[in-house]
Order: sequence, then structure tokens, then C-alpha cells
Amino acid sequence: MADFLVSNSMLMLEKAMNFQWTKQSAILNNVVNADTPGYKTKYVTFEEALRSSLRSARMGSQPLSSMRSAISSASPAVHTADDETFRMDGNGVNVTEQLTEAVRNAYQLNYTFRAISSDMNRLMMAIRGQ
Repeated sequence: MADFLVSNSMLMLEKAMNFQWTKQSAILNNVVNADTPGYKTKYVTFEEALRSSLRSARMGSQPLSSMRSAISSASPAVHTADDETFRMDGNGVNVTEQLTEAVRNAYQLNYTFRAISSDMNRLMMAIRGQ
């Protein structure tokens, strides 16, 4: 299904928002489990999957047509930091670090929302002919 009204940049913003929501969920899960013995910190990556997907599309026979599918196929991955321990009970959550990352992620999410809103406003202006 081709969606000609949504550009590759809008698709990237959608993927970025999905990554940030997944990351926020992992951070909040980490903070909630800060007192759980043996709990290991979860972290989310997206850039590596996107880079790999785009590299594969670039090497293909039709790089421009496969770029959209490469962006669509990239998704965030949740990993566990098995080698980090901050307490004697094996818990790997550094609450200060997690809360700092939550604030940073909230700012990034706000920026993504604003970028999407700006693109939608421009699209609405074009539709209205203003």
C-alpha cells in the first residue's frame, strides 16, 4: 500500500516517536524495578537497526524505491545490560541515571511531536490552498 501523502521524513519521525515511546517504557520499567533483587537494566537501541536496513537498501538494485521499505522495516530493540550491577543483591539499576535519561527522552519526544505537528500544519495549509 503506497501512501503518497506521507514523505520519508514523516515516516522517519513516526519511527523516531515509536523508538522514544519504547525507550520511555523501558526506562520507567527500570525505575519501577530499582528495588527488585537481580533485576538488570533494560535499554533500547534503534540507530543500529536503521543504519543496517538503510545500508542494505543502498546496496540493492533499486536503492530509491527500497529506501521507504528499509525505513519501515527498522524497529527498536530492547536489550538487557547483564554486565551492570550497582548493588549487592545484583540489581543493575542506577536510578539517577535512569531519571536523567527519562528527562532527556521526554525532551526528544517533545521535539518529535513538534516536528510532526509542523509537517501536518504545512500539509493542511497546502490542502486549504493558503
